[in-house]
Order: sequence, then structure tokens, then C-alpha cells
Amino acid sequence: MAGLDFKISPRVRRLAPFFLAGPISGPLLAGVVLNFRGGRPVLGSLYAIALAEVAFVLPLITAKLGLQVL
Repeated sequence: MAGLDFKISPRVRRLAPFFLAGPISGPLLAGVVLNFRGGRPVLGSLYAIALAEVAFVLPLITAKLGLQVL
């Protein structure tokens, strides 16, 4: 067992903290932060819109449709 060497790639190290936000919203949050840092505000804004849809709009739509069924 001592012969197992795990190498963590730099890409995984860079994205790993964002997965604390969740499996879906984490990569979207990473897209927002990394694209704004990289000087790509349009792409960062598109990621921000997708993050807002997943975090706020989707639960509202789900709650509204769920209340209609009841």
C-alpha cells in the first residue's frame, strides 16, 4: 500500500475549493470567479446568470409548481 503515489493535477487543486459550494453550483461559481480574474467579463457574466438561475430561479419554479399540485 505504501507504493501508491497520487498526483493531484494543478487544475483539480485550483477547482477543488469551489466544490464546497455544491456539485452543481460549485463549477458555476468557479466559472464566475476564474473568468473575471482572467479578464473575460462576458463569459463570467454568463456563468453568473447560470448560477443565479440554478440557485434562485429553479427553486422558485419548483415551489410554485409543487404548490399547484397540492
